[in-house]
Amino acid sequence: PVGATSRSGVYNEIVPDDALVTPMVCDVTKPNTVTNVIEGSRAVIFAASASKEGGTPSQVDNDGLVNVAKACLAAKVPHLVIVSSGAVTKPDSPVYKFLNLFGNIMAEKIKGEDTIRGLYADSADCAYTVIRPGGLTEDPPRGVEALELNQGDTKSGRISRSDVASLCVEAPLNAKYTSKTTFECYDGDTGKPLQSVGLSNILKQKTSSPEDFVTGRECRGKTWEELFSGLESD
Repeated sequence: PVGATSRSGVYNEIVPDDALVTPMVCDVTKPNTVTNVIEGSRAVIFAASASKEGGTPSQVDNDGLVNVAKACLAAKVPHLVIVSSGAVTKPDSPVYKFLNLFGNIMAEKIKGEDTIRGLYADSADCAYTVIRPGGLTEDPPRGVEALELNQGDTKSGRISRSDVASLCVEAPLNAKYTSKTTFECYDGDTGKPLQSVGLSNILKQKTSSPEDFVTGRECRGKTWEELFSGLESD
């Protein structure tokens, strides 16, 4: 069973009557609402972000994430998955500079990330995974074989929201490799250096050759286990 949370508790997608999805009320800026919905969970996925109606980047992307992490640790939830952003550690990159115009959101995201690493540092029973997607698209999912993971926040690209969702679900199922890790994700054939990836994404360009820009930390695989197996923990 899956609890799909929002501030209103209304889930707008069409869900079959027999689907194991339960809409629930949760506002990450209000810790008591978090505690109520995560009890007994095997994993929690944090995909909240600032919005006009839902709070500022400081309230949601930073403090809201910390509220969820503290609740997960208190409830001994085995795995917390966090959807962050590529380029979040590179304030000189064009992507960071552009996105940070919106309420200092990139600065607040990395503050939240860093706090979570500290909170989980001494926990042997609870783990986190930070996922940093590239530019999000509404394209159909391409699947595990099309994806590339990276670490070091120097390379990014484009990725379907559906494939990000799959990564979020698969990460706790492969905790052997994803526990206390942080990684970037994008379609392998769109990977570019951070300095040029913004324009590349706007123009929907593809990488002409896999050797165009190589960090040495690329992870690819035909299965989720293989994809995650090359990751290094934080």
